[in-house]
Amino acid sequence: MSTSLDERTADPLPPLPPGSLRLIDLPQLTRDYLDSVQITLNRVTGNLVPGDEGTFSVRVTNGAVRLTSWTLHLFSSDADVATIKAEPGLVITYRLTGDRNTPTVEPGSTHDELFAFFLQDTPSEPNNVLEPDEVRDLRFSYVAEGAGDAVFTAHLHGTVDIDSLFPRGNGADATGDVTVRRPPSSPN
Repeated sequence: MSTSLDERTADPLPPLPPGSLRLIDLPQLTRDYLDSVQITLNRVTGNLVPGDEGTFSVRVTNGAVRLTSWTLHLFSSDADVATIKAEPGLVITYRLTGDRNTPTVEPGSTHDELFAFFLQDTPSEPNNVLEPDEVRDLRFSYVAEGAGDAVFTAHLHGTVDIDSLFPRGNGADATGDVTVRRPPSSPN
C-alpha cells in the first residue's frame, strides 16, 4: 500500500471549533486548574511569648471548577513553637484526618495538624462548596508554645463536581428538512 504526499503531510487531527477540547488536553487542563487555585496565608499575629494566643488568615480563591466536600488542611512546621487551636464553633469543625467520619477534636485543643470542615448541605457561608472563582477569607487561632520560628501551611482537599464540569444532556440537536411529495394521481 502506498501513501500519497498529501496523506503524509496532512494533520491527523483537524482544528477544533473555538472553546472545544480534545480528551488528550485533559491532563494539561487539570494542571492549569490546579495552578489557578490560590491559597494565601497572611496576617499572622507576631511578637508573642509562650502561652500567648494569636491568629492567622487564610484566603482561598477557587479556579474555574466547582468543588464540593472541600476541607482546609492546616499545618504548623514546629509544634514546639506554635500549635493550631481548634476553636469551638458551629460553622467550622476540626478533625485530625481528611475523613468527615473521623470524630471531631476537642474544642480548644491544640495540634500541629488539623483539617477544617465546613457546613454541609446549606446555602449558609462558609459551606463545603466552592463555586468557580469564589473567594473565602478565614481566620484561625494558634498558641505560641515556645521560642523559635515556625511556618503555618494551608492547602485544600476537595472533590470536583463532575456534573458541573461535564453537564448531562443531549447536547444540540441536528436538523434536516425533508419533503415527501404526493404520488402522481393515476388516470381512471
